[in-house]
Amino acid sequence: MKKRKKALFYLTVLLTSMALVAGCAKNETKTGADKDADGNFNETGYPIVKEPITLTMMGQSSPVQPDWKDMGFFKEMKEKTNIDFEFKTAPSDDYKQKKQLAFASMELPDVFYGAELTSAEEVSYGTQEMLIPLEDLIDKYAPNFKKVMEEHPEIKPSITAPDGHIYALPGLDTTTQSKTPIMWMNKPWMDKIGAKTPETVDDLYQLLKDFKEKDPGNVGEVIPLTANSPADLRVGLLPNFGVIQSDGIFQKDGKVDYAFMQEGFKEYVTFMNNLYNEKLLDNDMFSHTWEQFVAKGPKVGIYSTWPIVMLGFEDPSEALKYPPLPPLTSSVNDKKLTIEMPEVRRGRAAITSENKYPEATMRWLDYAYSEEGSILARLGIEGESYEWNEDKTKWKLLSKDGLSTTETNSQYAPGVGTNVPMVLSQEIFGKEDNPTIHEINKNLANELLPHAEMPYPLVYFTEDEQDRINTLKPDIDTYFEQMEAKFITGAESIETGWDKYIETLEGLGIDEYIEIHQDAYDRWAKEK
Repeated sequence: MKKRKKALFYLTVLLTSMALVAGCAKNETKTGADKDADGNFNETGYPIVKEPITLTMMGQSSPVQPDWKDMGFFKEMKEKTNIDFEFKTAPSDDYKQKKQLAFASMELPDVFYGAELTSAEEVSYGTQEMLIPLEDLIDKYAPNFKKVMEEHPEIKPSITAPDGHIYALPGLDTTTQSKTPIMWMNKPWMDKIGAKTPETVDDLYQLLKDFKEKDPGNVGEVIPLTANSPADLRVGLLPNFGVIQSDGIFQKDGKVDYAFMQEGFKEYVTFMNNLYNEKLLDNDMFSHTWEQFVAKGPKVGIYSTWPIVMLGFEDPSEALKYPPLPPLTSSVNDKKLTIEMPEVRRGRAAITSENKYPEATMRWLDYAYSEEGSILARLGIEGESYEWNEDKTKWKLLSKDGLSTTETNSQYAPGVGTNVPMVLSQEIFGKEDNPTIHEINKNLANELLPHAEMPYPLVYFTEDEQDRINTLKPDIDTYFEQMEAKFITGAESIETGWDKYIETLEGLGIDEYIEIHQDAYDRWAKEK
């Protein structure tokens, strides 16, 4: 009996020791101690690692891009850093599901890049230790990003979760063309029919009607108005009805509310329903893919993406023929409004708990916050997709093999079509040797920016608040999106269905949802 007890004691000690060793090994993997011990990691200079390593990367790709393994940016970065990637990319239609599946199944990549992480995902997956805290890595291995944060003190509070950790890296965009959503007009068509730039929603209706009836482009089946998605249409045109919003939430004079319950939103869907019935609004907008959307370019009067993408012309100056639609007034709104986009763009990259080389990964990500790194991420390879003039005061995009400058650019730079971590500063990107873009920026500065307002600040929620949002938001969003589509297409009568719509939102917890956002706003307002 004594021998048996003694054997059990030694077995317990052995198992405990094994568990401690395993725990230490696991911790070393997460902190990267294994690679530091073998001396492969360079804390400064390049390459980042002496012997090549390969990591897995998941991100949202764009239809205009090649496979990321063939993109000039990643080839250049591999050469510079000795870090290669196995890519798990998907376009926007599929990426969201694949990202959620990766977290749900715990089959995580080493790094999310072009991540499109929401603040909810940052907090939820960060507190669950699937995304690792980055602040210590930033402090030790991200001098470029640290400098950007010092120059823009609004960044740190905007990306710091309530528990004090930073779980994802942002982008920073101070360029004029990125400060508001933009709808674009077909001015050659307008000139042919003698139409003026609309000033009111009624003017817009008449312009779309004239496009349809007069077919100024001689295209046959005219599509007067379209957008890539209902969300793009909404951010572009809903402000004309006095409603600006960020993911459905807005604040006015410190009071937070839900945008899609306002009378202005009711007027918006009523107007869109009229356009839909008269086929002035693209009847396929709720179902088309990105490729189908841009293929409609030559038939469209007003649309939601840049003209060079929609029409594919090689001469950038052609873009001046397609000016931005200005903010409009309406019967329910006598003030011109548009949405002001925040300069800090959250959730663009994150390192997961699966990553055995977090220090090396942070150094790789940090390069894009330098001037040369941001240029590489957005413009690509010098001499291939862009070039400087002799005194390095101006640069211009190049076009190759019958491709537009945008199509050429996208072969080399992930920042064309994907929201990646980088700094798009007006100082650098204002040096483009392109009179067209400067004229567009001038138009935007004169016609849109003076009317831009921020609907709701960048906030984070407490863990309890986020848990409730995670419970409430999916049902609220799904119901809203279904009803918006039904109202616009006429599948549900706005007049007879509106009250039931409001009641259903209330039953789904919209009042609690608003209250949570009010509490977060109040904390933000107190701390700013």
